[in-house]
Amino acid sequence: MKVARREFPAASETAAAAREFVHDTLLSWGVPDPFDDVILLVSELVTNAVIHARSSLEVTVRRGEGSTEIMVTDSAPERPVPQAGPLSVDASPSDGEERVGGLGLALASAIASSWGVSYGRSDKAVWFRIEDQPSEQPSLQSPQVRKGGSRPARPSAWSALDSALGSRLSLPQLLERTVEHSTSALGGDAAYIALATSDETMWEVRSAVGLTPDGAPWKPIRIRTEEAFPSAAPEPGPAINDDLMIARANRGALARAGMRSLVTAPLIVDGRVTGLLGVASTRTRHFGNVAAKRLQEGADLIALPVERSRLAEVELARRASLSFLAEASDLLAGTLDERMTGALAAQLITSRLGRWCAIHTTNDLGLSQLTHVVHSDENLNDALRSLLTTLPPREQRVPQALWNPAELAAEGLDEQSVRDLARSPAISVPLVAHGRPLGRMTIGKDDSDEFTREDIDVTDDLSRRVASAMENARLHERQAAMSEALQRSLLPAKEKEPVIPGVDHAVYYRPADEKNVVGGDFYDVFKAEEGRWCFAIGDVCGTGPEAAAITGLARHTLRALAKEGLAPADIMSRLNLAILEESISTRFLTMLYGEMTPNYDDEGGMRVRMVSAGHPLPLRLNQKGEASTFGGSQPLLGAFDDVGFATETYMVRPGELVLAVTDGVTERRNNNDMLGEEGLLEIFGHAQGLSAQAVISRIDRELEEYAPGGSKDDTAMLVLRFL
Repeated sequence: MKVARREFPAASETAAAAREFVHDTLLSWGVPDPFDDVILLVSELVTNAVIHARSSLEVTVRRGEGSTEIMVTDSAPERPVPQAGPLSVDASPSDGEERVGGLGLALASAIASSWGVSYGRSDKAVWFRIEDQPSEQPSLQSPQVRKGGSRPARPSAWSALDSALGSRLSLPQLLERTVEHSTSALGGDAAYIALATSDETMWEVRSAVGLTPDGAPWKPIRIRTEEAFPSAAPEPGPAINDDLMIARANRGALARAGMRSLVTAPLIVDGRVTGLLGVASTRTRHFGNVAAKRLQEGADLIALPVERSRLAEVELARRASLSFLAEASDLLAGTLDERMTGALAAQLITSRLGRWCAIHTTNDLGLSQLTHVVHSDENLNDALRSLLTTLPPREQRVPQALWNPAELAAEGLDEQSVRDLARSPAISVPLVAHGRPLGRMTIGKDDSDEFTREDIDVTDDLSRRVASAMENARLHERQAAMSEALQRSLLPAKEKEPVIPGVDHAVYYRPADEKNVVGGDFYDVFKAEEGRWCFAIGDVCGTGPEAAAITGLARHTLRALAKEGLAPADIMSRLNLAILEESISTRFLTMLYGEMTPNYDDEGGMRVRMVSAGHPLPLRLNQKGEASTFGGSQPLLGAFDDVGFATETYMVRPGELVLAVTDGVTERRNNNDMLGEEGLLEIFGHAQGLSAQAVISRIDRELEEYAPGGSKDDTAMLVLRFL
């Protein structure tokens, strides 16, 4: 016996990885492909383990002589295997209860030669075994009695249908063949096959012959139980109705096609009625007991293949829905703009769920506004918008027309295109997040289409995702607005910047890419008293509200102390103590602070007194075009309470430039390379003769060329050009 094992995490992608593992293992062992039944059961059992056990799992593949065995083991024995879905007799819900559980065990019961569940102290295992099918035997699509039973004999009337079951037919093809053979086998004029919907509240006539005028193709329709069965409810055996004129079924498609008598046989799988096969005739009393027995034989022949194909169709639809919802979630999560979220939702819905979609949003005052209208036919967008604006839709979860003719007439909406839109089926569901109404999502289809239960379920799920994305976008926009307002309060207003005689100055600030986080960089230029102007540029360690608190404290304390006439060193000492006393967390601050007073000697210029507290040293470009740093680095602020500062004095002459930056400039990176002080000196060295604002623009341009896409750190610059 060959054995292969692999462990998998409890993740959404595990089912696909497990299928690939089993598929590749069987191929490597020389097991002839296809083995679709094995892969289908692996997918279902692994999905059950991921969803219900929520633990890591192990898939074991065993290959013996003439059989393949798969075991899925999880580490959560305390979480029992859920009851089987529609195929399980024991899983039938009692009155008022919902059916819970997946299709995994139901499929195992229907497909596998044998299967079971075993519980251990620390694990739980679900296994199945599928015997190889000899080439001379019919396909697994034909029903077989396992566990020692023998295959029932097939009546000759159904031999053609029996042969068709050996082919790989899709569910529509299988149903079409069935109704054709049934009509011929019983000598009827029409036949149909109805299958129970997934919620078992309705029946869907999936295929029919002889019930459409001029032999037009049959379009599936949903009907109530009394329309599908000649008696009040489905029976375990065949039923005959000799005269449809006195039966409730007369109100349906049979009467419209001129049918007078009917014989039906239920499709039964594991004791549950899963469908109904009916043959009708234009003559009364056309069918007898022999015909009923023969039809039941045909129904028994196709019951399991039809149910298996239906389950495969359900699984494909489920996967398509999950894929659509996953794609929608990814797209919606990719934007934090509320209008873009609504636009994406409308486009996604129109491509998958309906012919048109409308999004209404509700603001904080409770006022509703139509924000997005998308119709797959762009020529109808204006008519649809006019209709939705004049008559806003009401909440409606049952698919039906949103407006009646009287409402349209009262509003003067009598255009043909509007009437066509108004009578088409639609649903309108609220968008709610955390109990707050955010708007409404309305979806409509063409008059000839209908909403399936799957469509409604997907719509409900998608509405929650859209609402969550809209709420996130609103929160982000509010956060960004608050952050921008706070950031503006930490920087001097442009219109309030002072005019300094003999000095042309310019400032620059750009936050990091994250717009909803308050940065820690700041600058300030202000007049302390007549004949004395001050400048500062600083950088608080980190970002966010705590950094903003330190920034605000530093800026306002600095202005207050400067206007008292204190020397720069004394100002730094007091500011250091203020940060240590007020800061509730460890936040350091680097700052370059200086004050300028006119130099009244013959050479002119300015006398600059400054302190660089742990900040990158300022750069100076002299009259010869030589760039260099000047000043000395002193301790940063907010770290120690026993440090002293010294005031440094420099004479800056007319024609010279002074540049001060935060580390967002010098630490600008291009892959593994960093601009650094030398790179900035190189750029600054070519700024001779430029105005202060032109110097800022040139450096910004050079930084973008050096490292496109912006910086991950805040950036601030201050340029002083002495005239």
